[in-house]
Amino acid sequence: MTAETKVYTLEECKKHNTESDCWLIMFGKVYDVTKFLDDHPGGTEIMVDVTGRDATDDFEDVVHSATARKQLEGLYIGELHEDDKAKMRSAGVANAPAGASKASPQAAPNPAVTFIKAILPFLLIAVLFLYQKKGSAAA
Repeated sequence: MTAETKVYTLEECKKHNTESDCWLIMFGKVYDVTKFLDDHPGGTEIMVDVTGRDATDDFEDVVHSATARKQLEGLYIGELHEDDKAKMRSAGVANAPAGASKASPQAAPNPAVTFIKAILPFLLIAVLFLYQKKGSAAA
């Protein structure tokens, strides 16, 4: 952390919870995502809903591309205060299942999993189409 890095408390971050002023806390860092809300593929609401708390797990639960991870760098505004990081870590450990670990922001998703998640909806549509076509041919 450099002398220029701004440090924010959780209470300060909680104030930025609207579509016109939206900050997210992920990986112990604070991001002002206000300018990005309209461009977010998942929509504005999904991001506003995770303000005021650690959104790392929400970010990691969705397969984000390397490009999306890179975009975070441009939205970074500072670090979460160390006391708040410690509180979140202890709360996360208390609520996490045994053996669970937090993923780091540099951890790239497995390409095979990314591919499967991307292609699965198309495969399901193809199977349903073929099933329907077979049913129509039998009639």
